[in-house]
Amino acid sequence: MEKSAEEKKIFSEIKKDGYVPDLSVLICSFNRRDTLRRALKALFCQTLSPDCYEVVVVDDGSDDGTREMIESLNPPCQLRYIYQENQGRSVARTKLVENATGNFVLFVDDDIIADPHLLREHLTWILKYPKSTIRGRVNHVSDMENLKAPRFSWADISTAFFWTSNVSVKLEYLKKAGAFDPSFTEYGWEDLEMGVRLRKMGLSAKYNKNALVYHYKKTWNREDLRNMIRQSGSKGRTAVIFFQKHPSWRVRLATDIYAPRFWINNILKLFKPYFEKVAESAKDGRPFTWWQLICARRLCDFAYFDAIRQRLNDPDAEVPQRWKGA
Repeated sequence: MEKSAEEKKIFSEIKKDGYVPDLSVLICSFNRRDTLRRALKALFCQTLSPDCYEVVVVDDGSDDGTREMIESLNPPCQLRYIYQENQGRSVARTKLVENATGNFVLFVDDDIIADPHLLREHLTWILKYPKSTIRGRVNHVSDMENLKAPRFSWADISTAFFWTSNVSVKLEYLKKAGAFDPSFTEYGWEDLEMGVRLRKMGLSAKYNKNALVYHYKKTWNREDLRNMIRQSGSKGRTAVIFFQKHPSWRVRLATDIYAPRFWINNILKLFKPYFEKVAESAKDGRPFTWWQLICARRLCDFAYFDAIRQRLNDPDAEVPQRWKGA
């Protein structure tokens, strides 16, 4: 790929100083062998030279053949695989940081497909804005095989300072910020909590729309409803952990831990039997209709706020007294 004038200037300055930029692409994974394979193959087909980056995978206790799949690959860049017993994403991401050798790191998920220019875009921007986190565009798709030009959806919007689906930063700052908090043993918020610490260190956030990934999101159906509700409960409990650590308005708004959201949830919960009936009316194996999906999401919201309320009212929870009894 032909470099832009700006890229040529940046890379020529690096070459003049005798410095070769390097990037560590970091992925943690658990029992997603097939989606991880697709993610890795996309990372092996980049316009950035393979000599400029490595890929590090921490396997958080998979038992689905992930190790054998990794061993069968023939990557053009350095690929390192690290296995650990299942300890959760926070511990896995800390291990990724500990094992990164690049001066800069890029976090992506194990269910993303990288645009061919992803690494070049991140490296160019992080060199230009070294005291920043660089967020790329995350376009949600339901088909990993037939990717099309990205189309906007509301799910693509995120104001997160540090969202590990597609974000890069200088390794030095991550190490100064410390480990990902291992108290986040369930799903949700551990990357945003790291973002709060990076922001407090004085880093700014930049958004590069050309640093694109496609994030696979399965089309939900009735068989998924139980797992959807379970994951929402997990996210509610970790939201309180996030709030415990950083009881600011920014975190309250991000997690919905403020009174009006509870009031709205309580009103909607009056219609819970109706939402359950609609969601359960979906046919086996068929995707939810748009209205069935809305009803399913309301049920997930109820599980989320129930988990928050239970955690806030837990006498062992270290939260400000004014928030108890929410």
